[in-house]
Amino acid sequence: RIAQPLPQAMSADDKKLAAALDLLKRLPPSKTYTYLECLLELVPEDVAEDLLSNVDQPLQVAKDSKLGKQYLLCDYNRDGDSYRSPWSNNYEPAADDGIKPSDKLRKVEVEGNDLFQKYCGQYYDGGISSFYLWDQDEDDQTGSFAGSLLFKKDCGKVSKSGIEKGVWDAVHVVESLPGKKGKVDYKLTSTVM
Repeated sequence: RIAQPLPQAMSADDKKLAAALDLLKRLPPSKTYTYLECLLELVPEDVAEDLLSNVDQPLQVAKDSKLGKQYLLCDYNRDGDSYRSPWSNNYEPAADDGIKPSDKLRKVEVEGNDLFQKYCGQYYDGGISSFYLWDQDEDDQTGSFAGSLLFKKDCGKVSKSGIEKGVWDAVHVVESLPGKKGKVDYKLTSTVM
């Protein structure tokens, strides 16, 4: 396939972003994280932000140092270079000012993590899940919140079909906003890789 020339009306940064995205879609998806890290070192900072927001990255796994349970890393539990464990509610590495859910949402988050880990074991025959919630309103006056539910399943080697390795990553993000007449409006976005 022959690459189409970039339109002349695009800014220099837009051309760099388009070229980086075009390159990434031609490389093996199993190494997206590695290639993205390399590209981030080459592009200007403002292009890097756009690149990160346009590329779905495979979910990474971490282990809670306090409880020894695995959890998934994503933008929704990250604060700077630290990630919040859904099990202990602690950031690793430690972050003094890391954002945490209100007590009310944290209780739901704990119950949700137990529930979705069981679901993951039954539906996916194993794997890892993580469930994160956060308040949309700092004062918690409106009751609006958002959350993400993540699943990762390593399918291992599937020799009969000739596939060397398979991985299933699913990211579901929900936003809840108070609507009219006591109703609630929900917005759900799902991505499966």
